[in-house]
Parts: sequence; C-alpha cells; structure tokens
Amino acid sequence: MRPASAEQEAARLLAIAQEEKAQKALDDADFLPFEAGFIDLVPRYIAWLHERDAQGARFWQGEQEREIAPPEWEGIRLYGRIDRMDHLPGPALELIDYKTGSATGLRDKLRQPLEDTQLAFYAALVQPEADRPIQASYLALGRKIESLPHPGVEDSAAALVAGVGADLARIRRGAGLPALGEAPTCDFCEARGLCRRDHWSGG
Repeated sequence: MRPASAEQEAARLLAIAQEEKAQKALDDADFLPFEAGFIDLVPRYIAWLHERDAQGARFWQGEQEREIAPPEWEGIRLYGRIDRMDHLPGPALELIDYKTGSATGLRDKLRQPLEDTQLAFYAALVQPEADRPIQASYLALGRKIESLPHPGVEDSAAALVAGVGADLARIRRGAGLPALGEAPTCDFCEARGLCRRDHWSGG
C-alpha cells in the first residue's frame, strides 16, 4: 500500500493523538506543553518515515513484548517491549527505540557498544525467532531526527547474555556482587533497592 502524502499523514497522526487525549480525559492545561511539542515534531517525523519508505524499509511490528529464557540463565527469564521493528532490504530486521533525550549522550554510549545494554537486550529477545540479520538503533526525536545505530548488536547481545549468565552463576555460588548502577539509569530501574545503590555513602 502506497503511503499518503506527508500532509495527509501528518493530519491523521494529529487526529489520532486528539482521540487518545479525549479517551484518556487528559487535562488541556497540563497537557499543553506536550501537545505543542508533538505538533512541532509531527512534520519532521513524517519526513523521516517517507525517507525510510523510499529506502525500502517496511514497518513490521510496534510495541511488542518479547520474553526468552536463555539456557545459561538456568530458569531466569528476560523480557522487554520493543518500540518498533522494521524489515529492511537486504534483508535485515531493524529494532528501533524512540528517545527524546540527548542525541549526544546516546552517541557517547554507542561508542562503546558493550555499554549500551538496552539495544543489546532487545536483540537478544528477538534472536531466537529472527530469520534474518538483526540491526538496532535509537531514533533521537530532537530538533533533528537522527538514527543512531548500535554497531554489531548481535555480538553485543551474545556477550551480554553470556555475561549475565556468568554473574548469575556466581550469585548461586554465594558471591557478593558490587552494585554498579549509575544515575540517571537508577531512577527508572524496576529493581531499585536490590543492588543497595541507595545505601552507598557520598564517597
């Protein structure tokens, strides 16, 4: 199916946003800053979509949950929700995570791929079912929309699964592991408290 014009797709996206706002009974005043930012973003996002269409990318799935149980984790499961998955010509599967924060911070993290655990985890979640090579990237939704790829994400995923498996084995043997979390990641961690991060001294 051919995409509609950029103007038509922008109008449709804004209409969907208004429908969601009404269904959730969001307060106009409270929501105004987010709504203004979204209206500003829509034309640039549609332009990005049309450019991807022209390059042969095709949307596959969005907001999909995945769960796996790596054998080396001995019963511990990994789960997550992936923002977007596209089929690329070649063929390849691209996993995309939308980000509204600093593109500079994302670039810094991606310079050391093994420090970027989020996209590596996503690749690990999809690898068992993938029938094509996996790529992964952040889509920075700033004044400029940028795709920031994680190089060699399948290798990073394999290293991550193996590393977590080794740590779990050490825990089962009774090893005391250091708390390695750093802000601001800790602020959003669902397991906050288990690692004793909140009890560290100021030094």
